[in-house]
Amino acid sequence: MKTKLMVLPLVLALGVGFSATAAAAGNDCAAKRTAIENQIQQAQKYGNTHKIAGLKKALSELNANCTNSGLIKDAEKKVTKLEKKLTEKQGDVREVQADLRQAQAKGDAKKVAKYQSKLQEKQADVQKITAELNQARAELAALKR
Repeated sequence: MKTKLMVLPLVLALGVGFSATAAAAGNDCAAKRTAIENQIQQAQKYGNTHKIAGLKKALSELNANCTNSGLIKDAEKKVTKLEKKLTEKQGDVREVQADLRQAQAKGDAKKVAKYQSKLQEKQADVQKITAELNQARAELAALKR
């Protein structure tokens, strides 16, 4: 039991490293498989038996569960989620712009400054989400090739 508790953090840590490596190598199952196999070779080179065991388990799970159609479905969900988030943030921007116009019409300098600051914040959020959405769309397109 104690061994399992000690191995769990290792497997979790390897999972984080694996996902980063897989993301860098590509998003399809073959690229993920190659990334894990490369990590196994490195672990064997240095005699790291615990890491080898964790990576072999990750490879086994990948072989059992990874399908390109599943990856495409996940990527499509991510794009849809980001599109919804972008729409919401754009609505927030419009609300703040309306508040800003009202404050400007009333000549309330304090509120004008407040809403200008808020508007910049919301616009930065929109830009960030737009970049994430563009990246997600590119990843989806790459998976569909």
